[in-house]
Amino acid sequence: MTNYKLRLKDPSGAEFEAEGTAEFILAEKNSFLAGLAPGSAQPGFRPATGGAADAEDRLTGFWDKTITDKGGLLRLRFKSPEIGAAEAALILMAASRALSRKEDLSAITLSKALKSSGYEPDRLDRLLSKEIREGRATASGTKRNRTYRITQKGLERAYTAMKKVAPND
Repeated sequence: MTNYKLRLKDPSGAEFEAEGTAEFILAEKNSFLAGLAPGSAQPGFRPATGGAADAEDRLTGFWDKTITDKGGLLRLRFKSPEIGAAEAALILMAASRALSRKEDLSAITLSKALKSSGYEPDRLDRLLSKEIREGRATASGTKRNRTYRITQKGLERAYTAMKKVAPND
């Protein structure tokens, strides 16, 4: 029995990795791709027809439903009791990474984005300590120079949270 390994990455940041028999990988890959199709759990995606412009259209359409840009400050279009401030912070970090192409987000910018989205965190470092401990985000710097970065594990959590609250088409 031969084991194969397959790794895919969608422009949204969603990744797929499987190892096993060819039949297993094919079934899992089809399930993953079906989750990215229209009407699936992740609204705003449609099958790729090819080219970088198509990928950019898919990514922009996805984020337009959940994020607005007010003077360079990203914020959520809606506040939901289903997600907490920590998940909202992960969503904002994922949006910053996807739309602004910024890997690192300063603590001040993230705090302002959370507040303008309707969340009132007391201290960002305490809010994100669990996310950092569980490997969904990283922090660097100290005090006023602290920056946060979302990890792949954090991206997965952010997309899961967005599926709970994103408006469906």
